[in-house]
Amino acid sequence: MSVEIVIDEKYVERLRSRSDWVVITGFPGFGYVGVIATKYLVTQLGADKIGNIVTKYMPDFIALDDYGILTPYEVFMSYEYGLIILVNNAMPISAERVSFAKAIIKWAKSLGVREFVLVGGLNSKFREENERLRWLKTSVSSRELIEPKFHKGLYVVGPLAILFLALEVEKVPAIMVLPYADPDRFDAKAAAVFIEKVNNLLNLNISIQGLIEYSKVVEEAEALLSETLRNAKGEDRRPKPYI
Repeated sequence: MSVEIVIDEKYVERLRSRSDWVVITGFPGFGYVGVIATKYLVTQLGADKIGNIVTKYMPDFIALDDYGILTPYEVFMSYEYGLIILVNNAMPISAERVSFAKAIIKWAKSLGVREFVLVGGLNSKFREENERLRWLKTSVSSRELIEPKFHKGLYVVGPLAILFLALEVEKVPAIMVLPYADPDRFDAKAAAVFIEKVNNLLNLNISIQGLIEYSKVVEEAEALLSETLRNAKGEDRRPKPYI
């Protein structure tokens, strides 16, 4: 298999001791909402990094973060809140996206995960009046939000679309929350919309105070990564943005 979820042995039993996990994840997309939101959740919940997703064509970078080694695809756990947070610091290449999604779902089902919550940015040019977000769910999800649903004429593309499609095929309850975001900048306000919605969906109480400053830290780190990859390879290999 070209994609493998590798979990630190010391966390395996804790993972198996619950069967009500919720997985939260997103990807670098419009407004970088998926990365800002998931990384912020990790910091606010004090989640433990428990492993990595390893792929055949894995992006070639690592860095040091407060919790240890930062890698392209990271797995975090908040046991107290029953959350598994997948932080994707890069885009899987197109050829691996189906395998990436299928590996995540197979692993999640082996743990008895009850639901996925996906986050991405929706291009703000499609905003209607004062809407803050649109949403979409798999056919087996019982979730209903007060906000308007994703509607005909809009598209989700990239790895988030592949993951959602795979969840639908596998009949896994999932909801995708898409705050409107500025596609040309790191949009912390859009990430805050998602955090507020997650608070409501999962009975959390995560403050959005400090999210703007945290977003600046993420943006600076991404700019440094982009420059480093350019210098190393002679080109900018940072993944291109999708929803």
